[in-house]
Amino acid sequence: MYIDTHCHLNFSEFDTDRAMVIGNAKKASVKKIIVPGVDYASSRSAVLLAKNNPGSIYAAAGYHPYEAPHNPDPAGLKSFVSAHIHEIAAIGEIGLDYHKYKGEIASGKKEVQQILLKEQMLIALEYDLPVILHCREAFRDLFLLFSTLPRIPRGVLHCFSGGLQDIRTAEKLGLYIGIDGNVTYSRHLSMILSHIPLSMLLLETDAPNLTPEPYRGTRNEPKYIPRIARYIADCMKKPMQEIKKATTENACSLFRI
Repeated sequence: MYIDTHCHLNFSEFDTDRAMVIGNAKKASVKKIIVPGVDYASSRSAVLLAKNNPGSIYAAAGYHPYEAPHNPDPAGLKSFVSAHIHEIAAIGEIGLDYHKYKGEIASGKKEVQQILLKEQMLIALEYDLPVILHCREAFRDLFLLFSTLPRIPRGVLHCFSGGLQDIRTAEKLGLYIGIDGNVTYSRHLSMILSHIPLSMLLLETDAPNLTPEPYRGTRNEPKYIPRIARYIADCMKKPMQEIKKATTENACSLFRI
């Protein structure tokens, strides 16, 4: 089977046909899906999906870095995780995103993101959960933050956009790397694929976004995971079955599902 380790089935884009999307995923051998939250409301809906689809949908709970200026409540998140620990497989989607600050002085805003991220990573450590890390143009600060923690959490660099040095640092930290549908149209990602050890690789859609070619421009769905896997296999010059086996084992190990 395949596992989609990052799919926002809790978003409104799936409100009219969510059950069919899950069914189509299963027909495509995508048997398990991780659904992350980006705020409190979407974390709650992710947990509800997990409760209604035991054994196939798993929730993650967390505040996306863009939520940092809106006074998120990490203490409330901790209580929520404690109350729903059997449905929650990870803390996420959390992280740092500096892209929106291009051309402006953003030191204070970046620090607010860093504080929120550290608070959530500490929750992950307390409950022995992995972290799903969103990192955009902030790898240096992300990796520095790891050094301030009592220990390194398990986790994945979701929708990886870094370079070769970031891959090496992630490997030293024991992190996984998530590859999404944008690999099918990103020259940068296609070029660095061969430098990612199979033991670190996870498959993601980030649905409803980042639809792979040739369906780019339409809503993304978990059923496209095999297409992403095929593209990765071709780029890495490895058998499709090897990609399927490695990524499934990696996902089961990280999320303990």
